[in-house]
Parts: sequence; C-alpha cells; structure tokens
Amino acid sequence: MSRRFAPLVVRAELAAGIAHAAPWGIALDGLLAAEVWSRLKPSLPPDVSALDADDPPDLDLPLARCTPESGPWHWAATCAYPDPMPSRLDVHTWTGRVDHRQLELAAASMPAVVSSRQGRYRSRLMPLLVLPCTAVTWYAVGDADALRELLSGIAAIGKKRSQGEGHVLSWTVDEAPGLTTFAAAHLNPDNTLSRPCPAACLDGTHTPDGGTGRAGVRPPYMHRSRQHLLRLPAPLTTDRDAG
Repeated sequence: MSRRFAPLVVRAELAAGIAHAAPWGIALDGLLAAEVWSRLKPSLPPDVSALDADDPPDLDLPLARCTPESGPWHWAATCAYPDPMPSRLDVHTWTGRVDHRQLELAAASMPAVVSSRQGRYRSRLMPLLVLPCTAVTWYAVGDADALRELLSGIAAIGKKRSQGEGHVLSWTVDEAPGLTTFAAAHLNPDNTLSRPCPAACLDGTHTPDGGTGRAGVRPPYMHRSRQHLLRLPAPLTTDRDAG
C-alpha cells in the first residue's frame, strides 16, 4: 500500500514527565520499531531476538528515509523535546524486593536464610532522574494515519514504565506544512540537532549540536551493526537561553 509522506509534528501528553538515560530525548523511530516488533513477536519462534542477529533487518516503519551522500541512512524522525523545557531534573526512587513465597514456589530447594541486605536477592532503593514536563514533541517525515495507528498502542515511554513513569495521556499527529524536510528529519523546535546523524546530513548548515561521538543511527540502536561515528544531538540539559 502506498504511503503519503509529509512533515509532521508528533506530540505525547504526559501524566508526570519522563525518565531516560541519554542526554537527549527518546527517538521516535525507536518507539515505533519497538511497537512493530511487539506486534510481530507472537508470530515468530520464541527464541528469535533481533539483537542476536549479525545484521538485523530494518522493520517497515511509516517514515521516510534520510540517505546522505556519505554515511549510513537513518529514519526521518527526531528525538523527544520536552514542553516546557524544565530548568532541573526531578529525583524519583524505585524499589525492588524479593518475594520469598514466590522463591519457595520456584526453587527446588531454599537456603535457611536469603539475605535482603547483600547478594543478588538484596532489596533495592534506587534513584531515578526524571525530566518534569507535561508533554514531549517530535518532528518527522512520515505517514500521519499510519503513525496514529501505531502510536495508539503505546501507553508509556521511557524508563521504569512498570512503576508508572512516562505514562502517556494522549497522542496527536499533525501535518506541519511550515517545516522543511530537513528540519522535520533532524532538528528540535529550537533548531538544534535532535538526533544522531552522519556529518554529511549537516553539510552547508550551521546547526548547533553535541559534537561527534559513537552512537546508534537507527533501531535497534544498541546493536553493534548500528553503531557509527556520528554528529550527536544537543544535550537537553544545556542552557539554551544563555547568550
């Protein structure tokens, strides 16, 4: 089925901010690939893992591709930009405690004491950095209807979703005729670089970024075949209003 690609603004309204590890936001193409994979997985053998493959296939996403003259291609979609941009991070905590009754049911034998203070079964009280914002925004070049259908199945984004973090209240996908395809594929609303990309993507532009480093260029981002020397996004923690 043919798709109609156009510059888009994708927005997630959040209940209480978002937790993520990287100094830039969550990649829209990564979210979409995870959702497509979760829908495909029930029809695949139970031992199939994309990360185990030498060169995992690229899933069919409703996004255009950016294909620079040199360097790997990437999906035409950015990383999440918080709205409003917070001046600080919140520190939440998450806990973990072993259920001893469940251990007794699962284990063939049990030691006399399972310590909750040391070892692999110890209890945990861990900090979690959360970006406090009411929404996050992405730009993309893609098929609006297909994006809406895929995103409707995503109820939470970021880290510690099972603990209630990153809960999504609603999704909106709107066409943005005022956006160029370059901006929709690469830039934050403040015109800084929003996603890792080959240096060739920025030739002839004066786009503020986070320098050069090794990063994933497209999903699965952690796979060794996706790691390249790229221009990195401008960190969200940078004071964008300075100067």
